[in-house]
Amino acid sequence: MVEAPRIAEIRQPGQFVIVRRGPGAERIPLTIADVDRDAGTISLVIQSVGKSTNELVALEVGDAITDIAGPLGRPTHLLDKGHAVCVGGGVGTAVAYPIAQALSRNGISVTSIIGGRSKEWVIYEDELRAVGEVVVCTDDGSYGRHGFVTEALKDLCEAGGIDEVFAIGPVPMMRGLPRS
Repeated sequence: MVEAPRIAEIRQPGQFVIVRRGPGAERIPLTIADVDRDAGTISLVIQSVGKSTNELVALEVGDAITDIAGPLGRPTHLLDKGHAVCVGGGVGTAVAYPIAQALSRNGISVTSIIGGRSKEWVIYEDELRAVGEVVVCTDDGSYGRHGFVTEALKDLCEAGGIDEVFAIGPVPMMRGLPRS
């Protein structure tokens, strides 16, 4: 959680922030996965892959971030009726969550398909279950359905009744999405 009351107040699904840990540090774009408007906080999901992200995940409660700019980006356009499917591959699930949350709040039926390499890489499952149905996929079959989220989406599309799909994930996942 990061204290950012102004960002928490106005953030919409699909928006992000740019974070800089300290002077001269790299600028890192991060999804705003959740907000608590009352507390004035935002939740960021960070995959530790290099020096800058390692420094961010090493922060303790009370530590400071030099700069946080946002919310940035265009909010995701949400449908106003029907059934939506939110697909999140890996950390893309952190982007799918606020979209699913907003759709559910607007009375839309939501199915989320989320995945990871193995069970320990699956994130936001409980939060997504609170807003709709969830299908979990793991590449190695250690949890949920064995296989890729694209295969589960294909099956769901073939069953019909989907009005819109929101998909966020790595490039290979995006390339593998079924086309309508």
